[in-house]
Amino acid sequence: MMKTSLLLLLIVPITLFSQETARQFIDQGVILHDKGNYAEALVFYDKALAIDENNLDALYEKGATYCAMKDYANAVEYADRVIKSETSLLGKAYLLKGVSLDYWGKPKEAIEVYKKGIKKVPDYNRLDYSLGLTSYNNKDYKTAQQAWQNSLKKNPIHANSHYMMGILNSDKRTKSMLSLFNFLILDPTGKKANMAFNTISKYQKRGVEVKDDKSINVNINIDDQDDDFSSAEMMISLLEAGKNSEENSSKSDFQIFSENTKSFLMVLGELKSNNKKKDFWWGYYVGFFYDLTKNDEMYETFTYYVYQDVQNTAVENWLAANKEKVTLFKDWVKNYKRE
Repeated sequence: MMKTSLLLLLIVPITLFSQETARQFIDQGVILHDKGNYAEALVFYDKALAIDENNLDALYEKGATYCAMKDYANAVEYADRVIKSETSLLGKAYLLKGVSLDYWGKPKEAIEVYKKGIKKVPDYNRLDYSLGLTSYNNKDYKTAQQAWQNSLKKNPIHANSHYMMGILNSDKRTKSMLSLFNFLILDPTGKKANMAFNTISKYQKRGVEVKDDKSINVNINIDDQDDDFSSAEMMISLLEAGKNSEENSSKSDFQIFSENTKSFLMVLGELKSNNKKKDFWWGYYVGFFYDLTKNDEMYETFTYYVYQDVQNTAVENWLAANKEKVTLFKDWVKNYKRE
């Protein structure tokens, strides 16, 4: 009995040491992968697998590196090995397999993998997002929209889902603006943020032609009588036209942006309250922005925060001096319960 106990005491430290060593090899491989040194990364994953041939982290990371190397056949093979395990890596493995198939030029197979993965791991919203992206690239816009809506219902702070909803609905000005404003809350700087803000600015100017100080033409498309957002569409154009009024002549661009955005969001919120509108756009987006707009402190921070990619010293100074407010705003957004 004492011999058996002694043997167990010797085996356990060796096993723990092996697991720790394997983890170190995997971590080193990930570092090399992130640097673009893919071939070297594979060497370290193989070292981990030499210690434990069924190490799921090593199998997954090796598959991810093969995908980065555009060796999609091997990427799918290693993803499948992880999928068979039915562990906590299942969602990521389905995503890796789907992405690899998509890049491999097999979008239909990728879509089937995403759908299967969603059934297996329903809370992993990145599968919904990728299903939407592959569907969008294959011009199945209905599936893309539903997939991104599902992604956002599962994870309201997934910035790219908001961004793609804005891109997909570029022919629906109000819907696109709501999505892009939400994207800017989550990702306010960088290339995508710049594109989102510029797109919103273009939407605000659409249908408004300034000829001179006293002559402004406003063209509002009212052909679509079933458009629930027609009142908001009118408001956007009228607010833009009013920028050149004498009342606004002494205001900064930021002040006008803040006031006009608030008027636009308030109109939408009041329409929702009066008509009890229930669909995704009214519940998920309008409800969120209406509550945001009614909270003076949160709305103030919102306007400065989404404006920060515009080179504006006053905005930069405000953000630097109000870091606590920014933190509270981020927490409010993160904890807000959508309809």
